[in-house]
Amino acid sequence: MLDLRQLKALEAVAEHGSVLRAADALQWSQPTVTHHLRGLERVLGAAVVTSGSGGTRLTAVGEAMMPHAIAILDRSERAVDELRALVESDRRRIAIGVFPSAGARLLPQVVRALQEAGFDPDVSEAELDPLMADVVGLRLDAAIVYDAPGRPTILPPGFRMIPVRQERLAVIVPRAHPLAGRTGVPLADLDDEAWIAGATEADPVDAALARAAEQAGFTPRIAMRSDDYAVVAAYVAAGFGAALVPELALPAHLDAVATVEIADAVFERRIFLVTAPTVGAVARTALEQALRTTAGG
Repeated sequence: MLDLRQLKALEAVAEHGSVLRAADALQWSQPTVTHHLRGLERVLGAAVVTSGSGGTRLTAVGEAMMPHAIAILDRSERAVDELRALVESDRRRIAIGVFPSAGARLLPQVVRALQEAGFDPDVSEAELDPLMADVVGLRLDAAIVYDAPGRPTILPPGFRMIPVRQERLAVIVPRAHPLAGRTGVPLADLDDEAWIAGATEADPVDAALARAAEQAGFTPRIAMRSDDYAVVAAYVAAGFGAALVPELALPAHLDAVATVEIADAVFERRIFLVTAPTVGAVARTALEQALRTTAGG
């Protein structure tokens, strides 16, 4: 069975490059560090460090163990902090992540629901891939995420992925655009437009536009890119092109742009709540109910 001291020894050697310096950093003796490294090697059945004239470095097995060691040590520290806080205030901390465009619309009610259920929410914002990595690594207890077509999400046992709402994606254009405010517009009518896209070609919203455009017989011409929907909307308002943006990003940016309702393409994505095994029934229920009733969900 793993011992936290084994993981601390591995982490210290990785950081300091020698058993001696790791011992100094941990305020242990050098034989104690070596003892715990050997114990970890017995558990794993392979060497985790190797020593030479340049010092001590991790083997391939040690490198592969490091992400797990960091996550376990982080979780153990959080457990102590949370339980101490629970004893002192009768409230438990819960770490929740959210993708950027959902923050303003979804978070206020989610935070309020958790507080009313007796939790102290610790909220962070990140893009989809870092959010999922932090949940699986137990650095987050829960995350509000969206589906990325063609990239199925596979979660370890004990994790849950609960659908909570459908989000519409809207085509926006400058207010003076001939199609501004129109409904029932074929997507092909926008085949000559320049488009303001996400920061990378892998952006799920851009992928949805590309698939629909291919069916409509054209390839979107990308004029600019940004990972900030406020900037995207500003580019559109300035007349640099059209954009496909999530519904949750619309409210603050509609003053200088207009929407175009597309007749022959359904632009939607699903929003999910992902919870780690660390989330109990009370917190999970509060999160689900808040998300399903927020912003028309």
